[in-house]
Amino acid sequence: MSTSTGLNIGASAYVPASKPTFVPQPVPRNPALAFLLSLLLPGLGQFYCRKNSRGAWTLIPFLIALGVTIWLTTMLGDAATAFGWGILLRVAVFLYVFAFLDAYFTAREMTAGTDPFIAESPRVAAILNLLTRGFGYFYLGQRATGFVVFLGLGIFLQPSLKSMGLEDPVAVGLLMETVFAALAIHAYNIARKREEEILATIEPAPQFAALGGLPPAVPIALAILFAAAYLGLCCIPFFMPDYSAINQTPARISPGDKETVYTNPKYGVEFRAPAAWTLADQGTKHLVSGRRNDNVCAADVRLAAWSPILPLRSYVRALSAQLERPENKGSRIVQTTPTTLGGLSAHDIVLTVGQQASQITEHQIAARKGMTLYILTTDCLTNSTTACQPDFRFIQQHLVLPK
Repeated sequence: MSTSTGLNIGASAYVPASKPTFVPQPVPRNPALAFLLSLLLPGLGQFYCRKNSRGAWTLIPFLIALGVTIWLTTMLGDAATAFGWGILLRVAVFLYVFAFLDAYFTAREMTAGTDPFIAESPRVAAILNLLTRGFGYFYLGQRATGFVVFLGLGIFLQPSLKSMGLEDPVAVGLLMETVFAALAIHAYNIARKREEEILATIEPAPQFAALGGLPPAVPIALAILFAAAYLGLCCIPFFMPDYSAINQTPARISPGDKETVYTNPKYGVEFRAPAAWTLADQGTKHLVSGRRNDNVCAADVRLAAWSPILPLRSYVRALSAQLERPENKGSRIVQTTPTTLGGLSAHDIVLTVGQQASQITEHQIAARKGMTLYILTTDCLTNSTTACQPDFRFIQQHLVLPK
């Protein structure tokens, strides 16, 4: 550090001391290597840059969040599990992006010799505000702001969002992402302003442009790509089909000597039943329902919107959670076996359904294509299931679904 005396000999006025200056202290690190290491495993780039504490705080939470996310993916079915899965996926994605961005720019700062003078990283402040309720402000020493944000999000914002979420949870989720993003940008700008003030005291000024190697546009573009993918994931529910009210206007039922056929071009579904069955297309809950004329066998087809990120197995868990409700007492899943439906891979879910003093055996055969779940339900309304099996097999084998 160099300091001038600031005294003008012979003058009556005192000239204040000039601003202290610092000499760069370069520690060569390869930004491209740091970037690739954290791209391979978050935290490795930070360890390479000797930021061991930052690397550990990145690596360990990332591995925990990623591991639990993968584990929960096979267990999705109820709202609570899906909520926890979404939070952990968010943590894993954001830490991954932070890791390769921070490793790259930390290596550049070390090589330029500015790293020792930067006490508060703008990137750390941003990720803390992105993943927590204002912890980035505590990191920056702005405790008052941190407490206001922490209490504001916890006491005032969350209850109101909870009530709003009952009507439109997706919009509420996007609103919260916007709030956290704004807090992250604010914390980043505060730390960045302090960093620029520090960099102004370094002489000669660091020449980041002369470092060469991997240009900053590469990690930044990759981060933008991840952000766009995550935003697209959040917006999936806006593009889900709506099957709350089936459009039966183009539907047609064609009785025949050997079979009765229901077709609905809008949904690309063709349902065939033996001639002894009567089909109905008047409801909006089911695509088509049918019953054999002796009232022993019944079947229906319904459609449900299903997220493309959820495996078909998740429907089994969702159905199991539904059967555990008090109003479904006496109903349970007996077994699940793989099968096919309309040329698609499917699950045949066998369950017993309590009806008054008796129980009936029900099959729900579920297949998915894109964001649509096709569910063929067959019910044997007597204790003996053998009388309905040929008809159920005929219906399953002849059901036509969109290709």
